[in-house]
Amino acid sequence: MRQHAGALNRTWLVILGILALAGGVLILLAASGTLHAMSSATVAAESPVVPGDLHTVLEQASVTALVLMAGVLMGALGLLWILAQIPRRNPADRYRLHQDPASGTTLCDASVLGAAVENQINTLPGVVGSSALLRGTAMEPDLTMKVTVNNRADIQDVLHSINTRVIPDLSKALETPLRRTGIQLEVSGRNAVAGTTVETTGTVIY
Repeated sequence: MRQHAGALNRTWLVILGILALAGGVLILLAASGTLHAMSSATVAAESPVVPGDLHTVLEQASVTALVLMAGVLMGALGLLWILAQIPRRNPADRYRLHQDPASGTTLCDASVLGAAVENQINTLPGVVGSSALLRGTAMEPDLTMKVTVNNRADIQDVLHSINTRVIPDLSKALETPLRRTGIQLEVSGRNAVAGTTVETTGTVIY
């Protein structure tokens, strides 16, 4: 029930891929001589890229400072990317259920709505426990649920009850359909809160 940096990773990979592709094309054009033919302003293959002594150029204070700043910037970006990989819950704070101040404003903690969802799920046959997390806004809410069921529970019946009872009740309370819903199911050997849905067969001996 935690959010990951999947979108951020895809964005950075696309950027790095474009830069790598552009660098590869530039190297191929320079190696084949096409780059020099396309622009007379480019340096010829026989001419040195840096005129004069290379050590003298690199020993300049401005070049050292530029390289240092570039290294710090790359290190900071790398550190931020690493920190973004840490999964986060990112729960919603408060939902503003009425947008018009003239008719009154109703605020509701998302945790209260999540607790109501958990209580309703826990009453379903075969459910051992549950947790619900609301994200987004009151106009575009997201719901993520983690449901633990008994190993004898009817999973399809639990999912059907959540989709036909729990989610519509929450949408009715928020007066808007949920933008996204996610259900994570786990099976446990513990006894269910409201019993199981499996019928027993056999001979009963008194």
